[in-house]
Amino acid sequence: MKDLLKILFMFGLVIVVFIYKDNISNFINDKIIYKGSNEILTYNEYYLNNDYLYVQNIDTNSVSNYQEMLNMFYTIINSGDDSFSFYCNYNKCINDAKELVKSNEIIANINNFVHPYNSFSNINIDIISNGKITVKIKKVYNNDEIIFINSYIDAFMSDNINDNMSTIDKIKVFHDHIINNTIYDESKKEESYTAYNLLTTGKSICGGYSDIMAIYLNKLGIQNYRITSSNHIWNLIHLDNKWYHMDATWDDPVTSDGNQYLLHNFFMISTDELLALDKVEHNFDTNVYLEAK
Repeated sequence: MKDLLKILFMFGLVIVVFIYKDNISNFINDKIIYKGSNEILTYNEYYLNNDYLYVQNIDTNSVSNYQEMLNMFYTIINSGDDSFSFYCNYNKCINDAKELVKSNEIIANINNFVHPYNSFSNINIDIISNGKITVKIKKVYNNDEIIFINSYIDAFMSDNINDNMSTIDKIKVFHDHIINNTIYDESKKEESYTAYNLLTTGKSICGGYSDIMAIYLNKLGIQNYRITSSNHIWNLIHLDNKWYHMDATWDDPVTSDGNQYLLHNFFMISTDELLALDKVEHNFDTNVYLEAK
C-alpha cells in the first residue's frame, strides 16, 4: 500500500512539475541561478533616453517574452556598452535570440533607433546552458572618428548657428551645407556609409548622409531616428509634436550633366508627401517605424 502511495505521489508530482514548469523555471532562475549574478549595464554619453512604439528601454537582466527580447537588444545597443549578459525566462528565448542576430533585418532596424555612435557594425551572442546570453558589439565609429566628427560639427555650429534662428532654420542650414560639400558615391565603397567618410572625402552613400544628420540633430537636442526601406536609409525627425521625413541623399541628386544641385523636395515632409514623391525606395516597414505611419 505504501509503495502504491509513493508511486501515486511521484506521478502527481511529475504532473504538477509539467503543468507549472515555466513558473518553477522562472523561480529557480530568479532566486537561485541568477541571484547575486546581475550585471550592471553602463551608459555612455550617447545613450538616448527615448522609448518608441516598437522598442523601449528596459531595466532588468532577464527577458520573459519576445517583446522584452527586442527591448533588451535595444537597451544594450543604445547604452553604448560593448558587452552585456542577460538571462532567458521563456521557452523560445534562446532560439529567438539566435534568429534575431542571424536574420539581421530586425536587429538592423533596432540599430536605427540609437545614436549613430552607439550603432553596431557587428553584433553576436554567446549562449551557455543555463540560458545566459552575452551580447557582444563592435561599433561603427571609433574614438578618433567620433572626436573628428564632433569637432567638425561643433565648429560649424559655432560659425553658423545662433539663438535667433528657428529650429527649422538650424536643421536646414546644416542640411544645405552637407549637400553643397558632398556628392553621392556611385562606386558605393564599403566605407562610404559612414559620417566620417562623408566629411573626410566629400563622398558618401545614404548611410553617411543619414548618420551625419542624426549626429547633428542629437547635438541640437532634437529627437530623431534613422528609417530604412529595403535598400535605402534616411531620417525621421520629431518636431513640434509631429514626425517629419528628411532625406538629404535624395536632396543631393546624381545628375547626367555632372552639375550639382541642392534640393528641398525631401526636407521635413510628412509620410503622405514622402510616398507621393516616391513609393519604391521609400517603402518602409510601418510595423517597425510606427511613428511614421
